[in-house]
Amino acid sequence: MSQSEIKRKRARIACEPCRERKRKCDGADPCTTCIEWGYACHYKNERRKRRTTQEQHPLEGPPAAKSPQQQDGAADTHGLVRRLEANSGAAFVRKMGLKIDPAKAPKLSLFGWNIGTRSLSSGFGGVNTALSITEITSLEHMRSLAQVYFDKVDPCYGFIDRSQFFERLESRWQSASVSELYDSVLGGVAAIGCLFSQRNMTITELHLSGAARSILEMHVLSGVPSVDLLTGWTLRAIYMRMTDLPHSTWIASSRLMHLIEAAGFHLESTDSVFPSSRGTAQCDPDIRRRLFGVAQHLNMWTSFDLGLSRVSFQKNDLPLPPSTKPGDYTNEILGLLPISASLDPGKPKEDDTDLEVTLSEVLDRVHKEPPSTMAQCNLVLCILRRIHTQNLDISSSLAERVLALLKKGLGCSRTMVMNCSPWHQMANVPFHITCVLLVMDTRSSLAMLSEAMQTLKLVASTYDTETMREAWSAARLFVMLHQQRRKDDIAIFNEALNMEQQDTPVGPSPQDNPSAEEYSWLGALVADLPGLEKVDLDQFLNADMMYSSSFLGGPG
Repeated sequence: MSQSEIKRKRARIACEPCRERKRKCDGADPCTTCIEWGYACHYKNERRKRRTTQEQHPLEGPPAAKSPQQQDGAADTHGLVRRLEANSGAAFVRKMGLKIDPAKAPKLSLFGWNIGTRSLSSGFGGVNTALSITEITSLEHMRSLAQVYFDKVDPCYGFIDRSQFFERLESRWQSASVSELYDSVLGGVAAIGCLFSQRNMTITELHLSGAARSILEMHVLSGVPSVDLLTGWTLRAIYMRMTDLPHSTWIASSRLMHLIEAAGFHLESTDSVFPSSRGTAQCDPDIRRRLFGVAQHLNMWTSFDLGLSRVSFQKNDLPLPPSTKPGDYTNEILGLLPISASLDPGKPKEDDTDLEVTLSEVLDRVHKEPPSTMAQCNLVLCILRRIHTQNLDISSSLAERVLALLKKGLGCSRTMVMNCSPWHQMANVPFHITCVLLVMDTRSSLAMLSEAMQTLKLVASTYDTETMREAWSAARLFVMLHQQRRKDDIAIFNEALNMEQQDTPVGPSPQDNPSAEEYSWLGALVADLPGLEKVDLDQFLNADMMYSSSFLGGPG
């Protein structure tokens, strides 16, 4: 390509955001740069129209119009990207930072995705070999760890028959047989019991999780997966969601979903032509639905967070609601699955009414336990991100209900810290509440900012991991960037209102009050207009004219 062609290519029309920031623009609408950096792409209409006219060759006809299919495809692709970014907390936070200050925006990361990897207590070294369950700890200790699991985790992730578990636990210590597949269930339950009883990693927890992982990964699948294998992998996915890295968790949850499909747990009818193992056929239908539901819950939201595809099936994509039991709240979390599935990025774009109705539906739900309430908050935060991404509005009354639920979620997070219950949402929800409060940018939302930051700091100080330190630093950075932006705005307002250095005043002082004659004239105007009869003139003249242009809290 010649130098003249390069020069000619660089001289193409650019959108206004790229021109202001001196960035490369491809001339599309919206351009690639604005899509990547989150700018509001726009062109000067007159110049763009003139440029199009000049570039048209005299012998050529008008440019061929895109077919409706091409236009719909381009719009759908752009909408898919926006929905993908809205579902992913990492992408939303990244774009949020770029809009405030591209130079200081944090990297793309799932801040506060969980509490992160905890460190071993002093004096312990690494673990290289996986021990047998009976070699790791005593039966009495296993009983106590299992009790912690069934007290704290099972009420919301109830997919294990408690009585059957303790029966098999007792028989395992009475038998001299080598490690069996059910050891992955025993080790998984006990590892989560350690996590929910010790703030720091212990050598016992490390051995238990390692033994369970080794059994699951070394198992050779020669037929239809058994219930024990599915239960072991579900426990593994739960433990990883609370402690491990996002991509590793996504792979584990996807593998679990494929095992669910191979076992036919997603099929409600029993007339399938595919064979099933004896253990699967004899599995209680309610346990089967709970296993399927918890596995889908984990895979769906891990996929949303990472912006990756989730595992879905052609038949019975959603499990039937589980039965209700005293003290069991699994149906509360699984009841959110239909709404969560409707937010799949591949679904068509919603309009203002759709998202507002969906948001109201989630807010109407009653969630009693902190983990269940946090799942409800996480779904609300995702809907709010989509509303902001699509530049939509919701009513002020709905915004008040949103803030009330988010405040409840912050309280649940603090309760989890105090009770040593490190659910993954304990860190994730407070961080994203902080971000959403900044985006809402109303008096009511900013008033909650201090509580959100205090909650996140409590989690970070209690679980002092690298993951939590990064989340706390990122939250502080966002607040400081907003603070600096407000300071810059105030300086602009002060300069505009500073009239002392101007010789000729351009208008009345902002502190001047209307005279009696002007007041009388305004009163006559109100009397002549029937639509203004109920207007409080004093309140109107003395009103605080500062208002927010936020995407939430608009006119009801």
